[in-house]
Amino acid sequence: MRALYILLAVTGLFLPTSVIGQISLQTLRSCLDVEDQTKERLDCYDHKIKPEPKQVSTPGKTVQDCRFLKEEDERLNCFNRFVNTPPKKNVVQQKLKNPAAGTLNKPAAGTNARSPAKQ
Repeated sequence: MRALYILLAVTGLFLPTSVIGQISLQTLRSCLDVEDQTKERLDCYDHKIKPEPKQVSTPGKTVQDCRFLKEEDERLNCFNRFVNTPPKKNVVQQKLKNPAAGTLNKPAAGTNARSPAKQ
């Protein structure tokens, strides 16, 4: 009987963390329907992940870490960082970062740019 109580106690310790781990980003994305940077959106996030404010100095590594932030604006920004999809890179920006071979230092058409003399 004593082993049963110990088993129940251990299960009780791990149950809250496993339930919190079940929240998907898709569930949190339903809060994106609420206007950004508003108390209502934060309330939506807080309804799905209950806040547990603590003294935290580092940004959250997971969406679950956002609940530890005490300041509402910081907590809202933390949730948004995980839920908002990152902007897609523009194709032109990608080409500028990785120019095709042989296109470096090519003078524009109609200019008389000279390459440096060989020594």
